Amino acid sequence: MKRDPIQDMSILIVDDSKANTTLLKAILNNEGFTCIDNSVNGENTIKKLEETKVDLILISSVLSHESGITLCSVISSDLRYEDIPILIVTADSKMQTLRKSFENGAIDYISKPINSVELIARVQAHLIRKQIMDERKTSAITDVLTKLYNRRYFDTVFDRQYNKALLEDKYLTFFMIDIDNFKKYNDNYGHQKGDEVLSSVSETMKSQLRRNGDYIFRLGGEEFSILLLDIPDNYCLKLSDAIHSAIYDLNIEHKLNENYGRISISIGVSKVKVNKSISKFDIYNSADSALYEAKKTGRAKSVFTKLG
Repeated sequence: MKRDPIQDMSILIVDDSKANTTLLKAILNNEGFTCIDNSVNGENTIKKLEETKVDLILISSVLSHESGITLCSVISSDLRYEDIPILIVTADSKMQTLRKSFENGAIDYISKPINSVELIARVQAHLIRKQIMDERKTSAITDVLTKLYNRRYFDTVFDRQYNKALLEDKYLTFFMIDIDNFKKYNDNYGHQKGDEVLSSVSETMKSQLRRNGDYIFRLGGEEFSILLLDIPDNYCLKLSDAIHSAIYDLNIEHKLNENYGRISISIGVSKVKVNKSISKFDIYNSADSALYEAKKTGRAKSVFTKLG
């Protein structure tokens, strides 16, 4: 029998009672759900959300050292997790408790003692809804050809990461990337071949990103960008070298790319200690100037600069 796609979606159970967690897992496993993880407190929950993809969260309203409803508020107020449905698991079905749950970001609740039919029905309904919403969102924020995030989503993420870096006093690193002599490639090999290059280069660059929360975008034409929050200099250098090496290893012929004879890229990198005197435009222009310098001084290289 073919599996339902929602059975492969990931569920996180937040409960410090081993008995409760075991019961919820058993019911979900019996229905075919296999991607189930658990957490016992808020700190551990946030870490798991940062490190893994989660499609739905079941939070006990009462934890030993904190309120599950308060944790629900913390998660739902973070833009990174705003699309994850949160269900409060509670033995208190008083209207006041339920209202407080919904006001703090819960989308539904599961009453105790657990009724397996009710649990599965609610989980399935919210996973189906999330699957549909994810598909619509992906379509809206993804470049059709390369499957990378598009310029529209770049504007949204750039604002969000800039504000986060400003609030938390962190560095923001911005890569501007351009395929060298791409117009000459299109003119010589044709636009269909050019589209194939764009797809191959995009997939190759994306495969070099290792951390959750690292973003890559197609800004338009042969221009791309990567946005990284709070990374050390050595990570930045290693990523740049890995991207250049991976693109070179594609060995895509480009006779009109002088000195190289194959597809190559130029990169301008700006690492910024964000503060109120440095705007998003300053960051963008700094990386763009570094990219210009890379292309002017021979292409197929990276030029690095710092602000702040």
